[in-house]
Amino acid sequence: MSTHKYIDRICVAVIVFALVVTSLFMNGEVFGIEKIIDEDSETHSDQQYFTAGDLSPEYDISDANVITLSGGSATVSGNGAYAYDGGVIISSTGVYVISGTLDDGSITVDADDAAKVWLYFNDVNITCQDNAALIIENADKVFLTLAEGQESVLVSGSEYETSATEAGIDGVIYARDDLTINGAGSLSISGGPAHGIVANDDLVITGGTIAVTSALDTIHVNDSLRMTGAAMTLDAGDDAIQVDNEGGYIYIESGEFNITAEDEGIAAEGDITIDGGEFNIAVGTGQGSHGLKSGGTVNVNDGTIDITSCYEGVQASYIDITGGDITINSIDDGLNASNGASGFGMGFGMGGAGGQGMRQRGSYDASGTETAGSGEMPESDEMPEGETTDFGEMPESDEMPEGEPPEFGEMPEGEMPKFGEMPEGEMPGSREMKDGSGSEDTQNNSDTQAEDTSNAETPWIHISGGTLTILNESGRDADGIDSNGDIIISGGTIRVSLNGNSGNNAIDCATENGGVCEINGGNIIACGSSQMAESFGSTSTQCSILYNLQTGADAGTALTLRDSNGNILMSYEVPYGFTSVNISCPEMKLGETYTISVGETEENVTLEEMTTTCGTAGSSMFGGMNQGGMQNGGSGRTGGHGGPGGKRFSQGTVSQDVTIKEDTSESES
Repeated sequence: MSTHKYIDRICVAVIVFALVVTSLFMNGEVFGIEKIIDEDSETHSDQQYFTAGDLSPEYDISDANVITLSGGSATVSGNGAYAYDGGVIISSTGVYVISGTLDDGSITVDADDAAKVWLYFNDVNITCQDNAALIIENADKVFLTLAEGQESVLVSGSEYETSATEAGIDGVIYARDDLTINGAGSLSISGGPAHGIVANDDLVITGGTIAVTSALDTIHVNDSLRMTGAAMTLDAGDDAIQVDNEGGYIYIESGEFNITAEDEGIAAEGDITIDGGEFNIAVGTGQGSHGLKSGGTVNVNDGTIDITSCYEGVQASYIDITGGDITINSIDDGLNASNGASGFGMGFGMGGAGGQGMRQRGSYDASGTETAGSGEMPESDEMPEGETTDFGEMPESDEMPEGEPPEFGEMPEGEMPKFGEMPEGEMPGSREMKDGSGSEDTQNNSDTQAEDTSNAETPWIHISGGTLTILNESGRDADGIDSNGDIIISGGTIRVSLNGNSGNNAIDCATENGGVCEINGGNIIACGSSQMAESFGSTSTQCSILYNLQTGADAGTALTLRDSNGNILMSYEVPYGFTSVNISCPEMKLGETYTISVGETEENVTLEEMTTTCGTAGSSMFGGMNQGGMQNGGSGRTGGHGGPGGKRFSQGTVSQDVTIKEDTSESES
């Protein structure tokens, strides 16, 4: 009876207590109560990319569990770990100090979902002949700390046991959950039939001297890779660094990276952001090998990046360079912004200083020698019926309009050759063929290509700072800066040198598809071939000159730009021979006269427009185009990149705002 008598009061008290606890939980900081926060949880970090635990490996090891490896066995002092089957299994949260040698076994972390596990490597040497040397089966997060001054080694054999491969284990270090590697010691990882370090979730590396050699990728991550402060040496049989989930990204704040790979150097399906660090990257020269490759954006804000060998330097949908010092030695494009669209430049598209008809990328061997492709159509079912495989020959079919086609390099005065129902004075881009200009199959193919890329965002390259040097000695049909959309330069110092043969464009922009090629700041000298050279567009706010040479300049020729007072504004000893140069700097002003010196040859150029084309380009197919006014000059190449200006045909013409200074040297202006 007494209990029933006070039941109402008890209920009221419980409700009041619950309200007080709830209020303290929600507003505890107001009352001076400190929240307990897991600083290494995925939802909390003082920084955007690194937690406090990632950056600071300092923790108390005086009460840690101690694991001592002794050849074919191990001893454990403390709780949470035990020796098993020649190795060690760690099953709970804690700090584990590990030392010694394990001849043929693994360390496995298999704890609960909320477990934080710290592994302190103090001179560890682990070899596992048929499995990963370090396996993280389950945990919330594992920290692998490399003790200062100590060297640790992890090695896997050449073939994994069936149970390991069936479980998806494919690395010397294999982590199903988040892994952080930090500390001031060193770690060497080698062997294995697959990758070096594998992380199914996130991998963070914030310290240590780490060397990885692997048959496939040295670092293979699913979700994200974030690095700062480490010294990395990576030698890969496939990709050096690969993040392969959709949207998976790479962030590098600092560090030293020496990368050698057969395929990609640093690659991600999502963005790659480099805020600092020193990179030396050498990758294969087979088609598809890139120094940096992203399915999203490559952002370079700082750091030194030296790509000493590659097929292409940087490929991404979007490339944004705001700082840093970048040097690229490639046999194809230096920078390539592409959303993956492809297709032949149909017909006889005209772009740059000389149209080159159907243009296809060549293939190259390891020495950079072209093995196939340039100037030839492919031999496969990709060839539209009735077209030729020989460059320069017209197709034999009832699609050919009456009359003979012009011979290579000839241009009827004042008009384009008639091909189908081509509108007078205008050439289409690669996907703009007018009705009646080709077979029904060709038109349908062109329409299909347009549909396939209609929903894709336009690629772009933005350069607003830093130093960029692109060098290409051996490539053919290559570009220095190549975008299937926009090229916008608003700052930085840019030097491009491609050999002047085979239609190597210093700059290639898809203006025929609405792309914009602008220079609004910065300092650029870009040298290549005059056959398809492109100038900057008329929407630019900084003056530029496209100068084409009648006679090519030799490798090592000095190029100089002087103002009317003789002051040197820009100079460059161009590494490789060239027949065309794009030049621009902030000091160039409308109405002023400047002198371009190429070796002993000089020309005086008065800038009457933002974009001035001058010089005397050698003839090429249909004479080509100089750039400078309107847009939509298709190049007839894959992607149909054309010049930002141009319907003004030239075959050795000189812009009217140019005066030529007579020169008695062998070189002609």
